[in-house]
Amino acid sequence: MKVITNAFWLSFSRIAADILSFVLFAVISRTFGPAGSGQYSYAFAIATLVALACTAGFEDWGIRQYAGAEPHERAGLWRGLLTTQAVQLLIGISALGVFLLWNKMPAGGWIVVLELSIYVVGWTASYTFFIPALASQSMVSPAITDLACRLSAILIALVLGLFTHTSLVWMLAGFPLAGVVLACLALRSATRHGAALRLGAWQGVMATWRQTSAFAGSEVMNQFYARADILLIAYFLGDAKVGLYATDIKFVEVGILPLVLLGTAAYPLLSARGPDHRGPLSEAGRDFMRIVFFCSGWLAVGIYTLIPLLIVPIFGPKFAPSAALLPWFALFALLKGWEVAFYRLLYAVHRQSFYFGSLVVGTVLIVILNWELIPTQGIQGAIVAAIICIAVVDFICACGLLRHLRAQFLISVSARLAVATGLTAVTLVLAERMMGAGPWSGAIIACVLYPVLAMLCGLVPHPKRSPLLRHTGVENS
Repeated sequence: MKVITNAFWLSFSRIAADILSFVLFAVISRTFGPAGSGQYSYAFAIATLVALACTAGFEDWGIRQYAGAEPHERAGLWRGLLTTQAVQLLIGISALGVFLLWNKMPAGGWIVVLELSIYVVGWTASYTFFIPALASQSMVSPAITDLACRLSAILIALVLGLFTHTSLVWMLAGFPLAGVVLACLALRSATRHGAALRLGAWQGVMATWRQTSAFAGSEVMNQFYARADILLIAYFLGDAKVGLYATDIKFVEVGILPLVLLGTAAYPLLSARGPDHRGPLSEAGRDFMRIVFFCSGWLAVGIYTLIPLLIVPIFGPKFAPSAALLPWFALFALLKGWEVAFYRLLYAVHRQSFYFGSLVVGTVLIVILNWELIPTQGIQGAIVAAIICIAVVDFICACGLLRHLRAQFLISVSARLAVATGLTAVTLVLAERMMGAGPWSGAIIACVLYPVLAMLCGLVPHPKRSPLLRHTGVENS
């Protein structure tokens, strides 16, 4: 059960840090007001762009290549990766320097940008340096190290914010230190897994960039694809409508995160089997797809039945319109889960260009549809556009996997999911009309019944027979 163990620790690390990050944002908002929270959010946005320029494409490409390489090939692969990462870090840091010199911000503003940029770059670069550990499925230590460094920075900021009257600059002083320490500990982890900290020939940088370009392009396109609808809603409808839409999107993002991290945990196993070993990859890949489809269906059921009951108690009566949109977001979450399964398998079988191409098409399409639908249909037009676009992305990705998973399997697993969700919906309607079940009772019935029906439909692989779930991993010394 190595994959499940790794997925648990990756999810626990990310969710725990994200929860405290939200608490920190609330403290900054209450302490410094809208100006302080705006400065913090702006700095984080800039830091994210800098980190994207510094590290895009390395983690997914590196894990796949490292996991699939023979032991004697890994030293050269690591040197080329480390050298290219060093060059890209210099480029990204230089771009940050130009931005800070060109932008006429007050001293406190550019220091906050610098602090958070060091932190986010260190955090993202650490996952390049953790590649030897991640590729060998030794993911618990990187997850705990990541959690410890991020929590240290956040807790220092919370203590300073709650118990002192310091400025935002000093409140965030622990962040750059945490980023640097995390990157150094990741490099130490690489050496413990047999990777020497020596740079390779500069001629290999261009070759590495060519191989990582599709991965980097997908990361960049994902950033824009995920925000295009928000930007256009703000342009046409204003900030209040953005708040309603973003509230529902946040539930989808939080629900999808464990599936993304399950893909990270399964990725080395899928990559080690490689495109030249289609049988084993097909078995493990099919089990991975079944699990993700099962979880995405469960997430959709929860968003459809349970989350509408929580919106107003958590956020207040002004957010009641968000609850009315959640049935649409349930379908979006279901299709978004499929994307998680498809892109991870495409990466594993060296067909990443299909995912990049699907994002290009999806991004162009979502801009066009939102431009046409939002002015006439409002927020509902935006979610309809999002559903159409994610369906197109899924279709293109599925076409890229036909060679490895076959159309019969894709149809079969989709049909099993449709039967499980359909029976859940029918049972929910009968419980409400014939038994008088209230909203809470109906939500509980649906959320408990769905996994049982999904297992009976064969959507969940047997843990003892699954090549994905029974895998125990191989630790590299």
